[in-house]
Amino acid sequence: MKVLIFTNSSLFVKIVLGLTKHVQLAGIIIPDGVNHDLLHTIEYAADQQIPLLKVSPADLQENTGVASWIAATGCSSAMVLTFPFKIPAHILNIPEKGIFNVHYSKLPSYKGADPLFWQLKNGEKEVALTVHRMTEKFDDGPIIFSRELAVLPGENYGLVKTRLTMLLQHNLENIFQDISSGKYIDANPLLKISYYKRPQADELIINWEKQSAEEIENLVNAANPMYNGATTSLNGLLIRVLEVSGVDGAFESGTIMPGTIFHIDPHHGPMVLTADKQLILLNVIETENGIFSGKKFCAMGLKQGDIFLNLN
Repeated sequence: MKVLIFTNSSLFVKIVLGLTKHVQLAGIIIPDGVNHDLLHTIEYAADQQIPLLKVSPADLQENTGVASWIAATGCSSAMVLTFPFKIPAHILNIPEKGIFNVHYSKLPSYKGADPLFWQLKNGEKEVALTVHRMTEKFDDGPIIFSRELAVLPGENYGLVKTRLTMLLQHNLENIFQDISSGKYIDANPLLKISYYKRPQADELIINWEKQSAEEIENLVNAANPMYNGATTSLNGLLIRVLEVSGVDGAFESGTIMPGTIFHIDPHHGPMVLTADKQLILLNVIETENGIFSGKKFCAMGLKQGDIFLNLN
């Protein structure tokens, strides 16, 4: 089977060896503009002499030559491994078997640009990998493959994404066999349809007055490394929190307000009071001066009673 690839990330390079074991690459389409994440893809296409086309949203409209370029590749199907532009119907219908999108959620739940972030932020115990035939509607269409993956305790965005990528690579043979034979599966009728936009800056902020210890940990894990951590402020300094963990044991918080450094452990770091009267340990943080362990952060002059402030 000859397969065309639409991509905007390093995901293609990470699974390309698995792809070439099972299909022939007919061509690669990437967005125009500067994207350092695509440098290895461009180099790979040049080294392997695979046709490469850079497109803008306007290029994807009819009568621009893109449809003719795709048809000339002789592809019988195409796979989308992240792509920022809507693919119109006249292109979706060119490959005989269709164009298939790789989506990191259990569709129809968590449609949108970055479903993995929201699944982790919302504390889902499982994430999923879904491959579906694309239609004119975003993240919609018949499903060819779907598999759940349990989230491990403390796992962040980067680690979960790596495991989902490995899951995709290990199942490429079956996925393309089912694409070739037209073997689709039914979506779970019990799943609710949901849609989330890409997270904005204010959705990455820790709200010490409202968020529980678990909610803060979920946010921190969801934001690392894709969004450079969850944000907060201390003494006018912008801080990005990259890793936290819960603190076991009973304590009396009294009238101390959430966001206050309740205790400083010289061997581990600062313990901060949360809205549900729990403590979380700040393991790794980043400031404009660098990335530091909680222990090192304390040695920089942090004091018990210092208060982290909301940025919004």
